[in-house]
Amino acid sequence: MRLPIDVFLKSIEEKKVYFFSTEKINTPAPHFFICVRRTNNDLLIFTCCTSQFEKRRRFIESRGLPFETLVYIKPKDDGNPFDRDTYVDCNDCEIFTLEELAEKYKTGGVEFSGEISDVYYEQILIGLHASPLIDEETKELIPTSL
Repeated sequence: MRLPIDVFLKSIEEKKVYFFSTEKINTPAPHFFICVRRTNNDLLIFTCCTSQFEKRRRFIESRGLPFETLVYIKPKDDGNPFDRDTYVDCNDCEIFTLEELAEKYKTGGVEFSGEISDVYYEQILIGLHASPLIDEETKELIPTSL
């Protein structure tokens, strides 16, 4: 059942998982995205999920990035929506406006998929703050812990 758009937009918040495609990543295929922050002026900061562990591991190792920037989420653990091993590379995050997500929702291009637990959310926050590739301005918007 699709929610009215105003209800959907009001419900976007930290730890919730959404499934959509975006030109902001290097593939047109839809991915799961986790909302890590909704700012007071409705900027939405998301991390992208992947099942491609080896590719992400090689990226992190080849650049000498901290290993805590790759967060593992076990499938169906603590009620999360993932049905396979899932990883969040915390060396990148995507920022959307509420209006951008509204447009995607109007055309059926974004789906709410579930929520991650506090434990995984905390690991993602640690990873984002540990990453030298996330700019300081963005880090200031991201909570340091729950």
